[in-house]
Amino acid sequence: MVAVEPPVPPSRGSFAKGSAGIVMRPVYRSLYTDRRSEYPLLTRVHPAAGQAAVDPTDCRASFSRFLIRPKNVSGGRDNRFMQEAANQLAQFDRISDRIVSLSADKARIEAEIAGATEELRRLFEDRAMQGSGGTSRRTNIADTTTASELACLLRITERSAHRLVQHSALLVNHHPNTLEALRSGSISWAHATTLLHEYAGLPPGTAVNIEKTLLPVAEVTTVPRLSYRARTLRTTLHPVTLDERARTARSRRRVDFEPADDAMAWLHIHLPATDAAGIDTRLTDAARALQGPGDPRTLQQLRTDVVMDLLLIGTRPTGCNHGLPHGGSAENTSTPEWVDCPRASAAPRVRAHINVTVPVLTLLGVDDAYADIEGYGPIPADVARRLAAHAPSFTRLLTHPESGAVLSVGRTTYAVPADLKKWLRVRDRTCRHPGCAVPAARCELDHTRPWSQQGTTAHNNLAHLCRKHHMLKSEGIWHYRQPSPGVLTAISPAGRTYRSTVDPLLA
Repeated sequence: MVAVEPPVPPSRGSFAKGSAGIVMRPVYRSLYTDRRSEYPLLTRVHPAAGQAAVDPTDCRASFSRFLIRPKNVSGGRDNRFMQEAANQLAQFDRISDRIVSLSADKARIEAEIAGATEELRRLFEDRAMQGSGGTSRRTNIADTTTASELACLLRITERSAHRLVQHSALLVNHHPNTLEALRSGSISWAHATTLLHEYAGLPPGTAVNIEKTLLPVAEVTTVPRLSYRARTLRTTLHPVTLDERARTARSRRRVDFEPADDAMAWLHIHLPATDAAGIDTRLTDAARALQGPGDPRTLQQLRTDVVMDLLLIGTRPTGCNHGLPHGGSAENTSTPEWVDCPRASAAPRVRAHINVTVPVLTLLGVDDAYADIEGYGPIPADVARRLAAHAPSFTRLLTHPESGAVLSVGRTTYAVPADLKKWLRVRDRTCRHPGCAVPAARCELDHTRPWSQQGTTAHNNLAHLCRKHHMLKSEGIWHYRQPSPGVLTAISPAGRTYRSTVDPLLA
């Protein structure tokens, strides 16, 4: 090992160019004037200094080299620094070991959760579901019931809960070696689910062979590298050709809506890779064709506008010559404070039917209280006013009987009147099962107290349930009560009680 005398440093450390490794360099000049400089600073060593090359990822080796072979500069001060640096290294060891230990504990806990989840699923399947149909149907209902129970219990989405149920069943029943690796802390839950994804659809023998090959890889590499290695191996060993699997996968194409912050949302499309690549290329080409010196929109903004116009209006957008930087011109575009295209923001884009609840004072411009989009949540007042300006019609939805809305027809009819349907859709907004976010427009109106049990067709006995939760209620698996208008009490198969409420002004 070569001991290199560091050059006289400035008052604070800096990165030197042309590095061949990473070492730690102390700051001597300001040792007593700046407490922050008492700690070593990372710097890169110029190869000309004669320092042996070090793997940049081996920071600990670089740090240790400096600690072991320093050049004695000033006796006591150097000894003091050595002691503090050694203490820091010991702290690094302690904290690093603790992180590794906690990560292993987390993996063990997740393995135990997987075991408990499968135990709960078996309980629903073997005990609660006896006599309710064939084995396949009982298994499906047990999976759905377990997922709905876990979603409320853990306060997660039912999609996440359903994945947990499926992964747990696979780990416990079909891949105990992967479960044991998780329990031992050798792999993380992310590694385990990546492996399960690659095992899916394989014959048992092939899945076991892939498991034996990939488990050692999972213990020493990251999830992305494991996934790449697993996909390659799966393609090689899978008994079904890639063409056949691609045709099967195509049948699972779908579009998902995911709310985001600040009145924004994501639209996810799962489709064949070739089609996705083609769409991506055409979006870019169309966006580039719209670019011009007077259009402030970025390429990504233009790509998004092309999608919105095609899907909402059915036409491709035209170029924009209106948007300019604040205080700028077509020739002077250096300022970063861009404004959106006024024509784009004012266009009546939304032609699909959506429910937007706008307070009257917001609509009149008296205040800027936010509006609400069904199935999403709050949107800015100016956006709501623009939508209202192009709305073909309005529906007055008030909460008090004197407003004229029919809130009850009692036992006169089972069918729900149209105005009451609209009122309830605005009140509920989503499926009323705790935690469910399916928009009310895709749900079914349910008599909380069944019509056959003298339930009334009234706002205090009606609530929206999505098809899945309506089925679970009809099967007698979940039970619901409505102790007061709009307040729903859900009783799970395990006997736990959950409460679902609405905006009190709409109850």
